[in-house]
Amino acid sequence: MKRKVGVTGHTSGIGKEIFDYLVWQEKGDVRGYSRSTGFNMAFKQGDDIINDILRNDLDVVFNNAWHPRVQNKIQKILHEQWKDREDKYIISTGSASIYQEGLTKGVYHQDKVELAEYAKNAASGWPIVNKCRCMTVSLGWTNTPMVGEHEGFITAYEAALILLNLMHKQNYIIPEIVVGNKQLPLKEIIEIRDA
Repeated sequence: MKRKVGVTGHTSGIGKEIFDYLVWQEKGDVRGYSRSTGFNMAFKQGDDIINDILRNDLDVVFNNAWHPRVQNKIQKILHEQWKDREDKYIISTGSASIYQEGLTKGVYHQDKVELAEYAKNAASGWPIVNKCRCMTVSLGWTNTPMVGEHEGFITAYEAALILLNLMHKQNYIIPEIVVGNKQLPLKEIIEIRDA
């Protein structure tokens, strides 16, 4: 049976690679959530996205797109709604920069820390307290439209493959994967971060 899958931020970067791969591989009924399909994360703090996911009873959600506080809200509400359902997966795109002092700051940094911590806490109760799989991939610097193309950064396709691998059912859960990569000099990283 093919699963119903949703991808936030499906029109560019990692989200586009995930979406395109799933459509190309015919891995189920795939729904994209972005402004191009009428789902703006900033509008109503993502409520339209959450409601559509729940209404359509999706099986796997790639919680990829970030907007202040919304990515975390999607993760928390879906997990609360699905914690008694073992066929549900929430796979969030985090940031490995949270483990390197000064690389990120502000609400972005706080959101990505909370995203990873939530997945780790949810996994500590799996599968007794909750059955829904809640996982985060904290990626190193990735070549996306937001940061540009840089040698040594992870490609969006490589990042997508790591995330996609988590949708395969296993007898265990991996609450967080941290993916490192070759770093640019700190001065260049700060210029990208502050752009």
